[in-house]
Amino acid sequence: MNITLELWQAITLLLTILGGFWTLAKILASQVSRSITEKFQAVAASQEITATTLEDHRAKLVELEKDLLKLMGTLPLEYVRREDFIRNQTTIEAKLDGVAHSLQQLAMQRKP
Repeated sequence: MNITLELWQAITLLLTILGGFWTLAKILASQVSRSITEKFQAVAASQEITATTLEDHRAKLVELEKDLLKLMGTLPLEYVRREDFIRNQTTIEAKLDGVAHSLQQLAMQRKP
């Protein structure tokens, strides 16, 4: 079986095959382009969400810093260190012991 083609038929067949490959390549390129565009849009949406989340966290961090500064300002007014409490308590107990000792001496002096 022999197939004979004239020149114009061979050229038309070749152009048809090349046109089919060209169309197939364009379809594949458009699908890849659409896929890349969708991925870029997803990344952009993710970046926007991340940016808003970071902004919220920054605002909360600023509030936390303000609260911490307020606490640091009021803490010395409301808090007594353990050493200071012990020193004050020791001073008070020493004064009470002195008063008790003075009362004992007065009680002994009044006893005949």
